[in-house]
Amino acid sequence: MHTTAFIAMAAVLGLMDTVYMYTDTGNNSENSSSGPSSNTTVLNNLLAREIVQRQILENKVVTLERQIQALVSDVAKSKSVCATLQRDVQGISLRQTNMATSLQTITQRVDSENVNIKESIQHLSNIATSLQSNSGRAAVSPVAFLTRMSTTSSPSQMEPTLRFDSTEFNLGQGYDSTSGIFQAPVGGVYSFQTTIFVQSGQYEGYISKNGVPEAYLSVRGGPYQVSDSQSLTLSLNPGDQVWVVQRDTPGPRLTPGKSLFSGHLILAV
Repeated sequence: MHTTAFIAMAAVLGLMDTVYMYTDTGNNSENSSSGPSSNTTVLNNLLAREIVQRQILENKVVTLERQIQALVSDVAKSKSVCATLQRDVQGISLRQTNMATSLQTITQRVDSENVNIKESIQHLSNIATSLQSNSGRAAVSPVAFLTRMSTTSSPSQMEPTLRFDSTEFNLGQGYDSTSGIFQAPVGGVYSFQTTIFVQSGQYEGYISKNGVPEAYLSVRGGPYQVSDSQSLTLSLNPGDQVWVVQRDTPGPRLTPGKSLFSGHLILAV
């Protein structure tokens, strides 16, 4: 509105200058043939022209003011849109942060579950290996024997190995009744027992593993039968030999059917 007033004032001032100019011109040409009526007409025309121009200017000013108001409104709307976009961006950023945190948590859980799964798989693998091992052991044929002396025997010092010739069972065919020697068909842990009954004389001997004494026996006969027993557990490799030995003592008389030698496989390895 200040702009409109300024333009109107400028128009009035311009009109006054024009009036003064034409007034001076009229004074200088008093001797001319034109009269007062012609000067009035000129002034009216000029005044009308100035009014029209001022109206045009005012219209332009109004139009400019409306355009400025529209621009201000557009700027305000743009600011509002920008503020909304900023809030949306902040919301998206916050959601992205939350998603990243959630993803990290999920990743940690997955890693933990993977560790647990690997441990479970290893545990199951160990169980499977153990079961396979036990199955393999169970698949090994049993090894066991029991043999006795069938007749009265007087072992010779020249043949120190006692031969138990009456074999009751011989699973795995590890015992040889001809030589009196047991030979391990498979490696593993074995249990052996022997009992010596003496009618007369003295028996000194031991259970031998590959020629090395492992357990000793000592029996001295008298008016009655006497006996001694020994048992032991040995770890044998395939082909190892075990037998009962008589030491260098006066030849005893062993009771038939009662003196025995036995053994069996406890665990195959």
